[in-house]
Amino acid sequence: MAQSFDRAISPTPHCYEIQGRAAEIARSLGSPVAGAEHLFLAMLHDGGFPVSVIRDLVDLDAAETAVLAILAGPDYSPPEPPAVLGRSFFVQPWGADLAFELGDSHYGVEHILLAVLRRRDCIPARALAGLADLDALAAAVQQALAAPPAGPPPDAAFLPAEQEMDAPLRRAIARALPAGTTFGFNIQPDERTWVHVIGADGEGDRARSRAVLTAALAGLNRPGVEG
Repeated sequence: MAQSFDRAISPTPHCYEIQGRAAEIARSLGSPVAGAEHLFLAMLHDGGFPVSVIRDLVDLDAAETAVLAILAGPDYSPPEPPAVLGRSFFVQPWGADLAFELGDSHYGVEHILLAVLRRRDCIPARALAGLADLDALAAAVQQALAAPPAGPPPDAAFLPAEQEMDAPLRRAIARALPAGTTFGFNIQPDERTWVHVIGADGEGDRARSRAVLTAALAGLNRPGVEG
């Protein structure tokens, strides 16, 4: 399965959502920059992948409490904005460099979490270090990412045979997504092209997948969904 991306590396829809939540958290705490701590809190509040992978290895409520304790401490300083900001707010692109390093064509929330776990001096890693084995957390996420595809999910919607998952369609699907969802699709050339829409709980729904894909195709004046 692949997440949505265009030619240049870009965040997945789920990643955009997490970045937006992180920005809200940072603003509420008086910071002009959303850093690793704010992104991690946003991931915890979201509860979807990849946080769902590590919930059996660490107490997530305790992790949030530990992060907030550091933020409330006398030694905490908010992240510094870039020298040339050019806008009123900035979200640090945690995970982008790691996605490039791994050769991925997109970066998602999984890249953010792995980048945080690698940087042992960042606030989320410091908070987690007292609660769990950071290497074990990273290994669990990497194992989930490496799991082989198992064919179309039961909630998948299929494109017409003549359609392809090109950049305009990916953008149209992203625009049609309900709030709090993201989507995946297959890239195996010997399979029918399918799409499935994933909720914040990590679960899919076939009717929702069909509705999103139908809306995206209609917006591009393309034939509708199959089967």
